[in-house]
Amino acid sequence: MSDALMAPTYGEVSELRRQFRQLYSGGVTMDYLFAAVAPTGAQLEAWLATDANLAAYQRLISTAVGASAVCSSAAVVAAVVGSATALACLRDSDTGRAALLNSKTAMTAVLANATAAGALLASSAARGALYDHETAWGLLVASANGRNAISALAVEHTNGATALVMPPGVAVATRVVLVQQKISAAGPTSHAGAGADTYSTTSTAYVDRYVRVAGVGHRTTSAAGASQIRYLIV
Repeated sequence: MSDALMAPTYGEVSELRRQFRQLYSGGVTMDYLFAAVAPTGAQLEAWLATDANLAAYQRLISTAVGASAVCSSAAVVAAVVGSATALACLRDSDTGRAALLNSKTAMTAVLANATAAGALLASSAARGALYDHETAWGLLVASANGRNAISALAVEHTNGATALVMPPGVAVATRVVLVQQKISAAGPTSHAGAGADTYSTTSTAYVDRYVRVAGVGHRTTSAAGASQIRYLIV
């Protein structure tokens, strides 16, 4: 009988399963994370303190199948959010980060936690990926924790000229988040945008924007008051 038509033996099936688990979970990682009762964040953090476990977890999230499995399970994501090491590894892995941004379950859990939201935005690679990901960006700016994490990284720039001026470090193609905008004194108008007066305000208190504006610049309509913005270069 042809080998292709012969049913595999129990031993062969077991070996295939072992190889699959080795490939995608680094041995025991899948069993640990997807146990009947998922670990807590503190338990996962302690588990990852062992070099072998950390390496196994990193192998798991370096594969599309493994990273997607982690990010699609609410219980596992809750543990990852509660573990600074697990979340940082997921954030800093290209494959893990993509799975995170593509999972509403994972993004919702991260943004529900102020510390986790801040940790996600602390990475320039993650900020860039979020900037370019329409759905994940929408979730980010719809979340108070997400907006606070952006705001914590923002810097201020003042322009007292009536000509549009880009802040230091910003060029036409620079990806920027316009976080907030105001005018320093009542009367004039602050305008901001990418080479245009897209966003305008006469408020002397900061107005929230949280919009993506490549090459943002801003200006005032009168020397009686300076335009001020808070922005974040991605």
